[in-house]
Amino acid sequence: MADIPLAAYIIGTVSPVVAGALPLFVGWLRETGRDKRERAERLEQERAGQCVDLLTRARNYRVLLENAEDSSGDELIAYCKEIRQAAADITGQADKVEIMVPLTGDTASMLAAEARTLAAAMTNKANRARNETLIPPDFTRLDRRLDEFKAATQLALGHRLAMTGGTGMEVEPSPVPGQLSG
Repeated sequence: MADIPLAAYIIGTVSPVVAGALPLFVGWLRETGRDKRERAERLEQERAGQCVDLLTRARNYRVLLENAEDSSGDELIAYCKEIRQAAADITGQADKVEIMVPLTGDTASMLAAEARTLAAAMTNKANRARNETLIPPDFTRLDRRLDEFKAATQLALGHRLAMTGGTGMEVEPSPVPGQLSG
């Protein structure tokens, strides 16, 4: 019978400690979960920002090529330098995107390759020797690569593609970010 009062004494002593520590422990768990969610949200925003930056660079590159098409002489030479630098910037951004959002890697690389192809055609020395662009750029493949990259980005960042009607595609949010639904 002497064991019962000792047990009651231990329980009586430990209970307030546990009761006081329990809210602290629950609060710590809550904060840890919140920090993880905030880090995940920041990473997701950064990944999306890198993809949007590549899309923006590619669209600005297309405008630069269109502007260069109308130029000749010294102006064409200046545009050639800008075009080569812009293609290099797109390639560098595609590399960043490929590392940060691996699901978009192939389409980002194809977009960068198309930018380099168009840059090579526009900055060809034969064109500059005659001070004119010999062949106007064909933006069909660049536009297709942009659309493919945009779709891959939306898919990788938690959107799913839903077929609409015949040929159109519509993007819908996925119930679970980063996962394919269906």
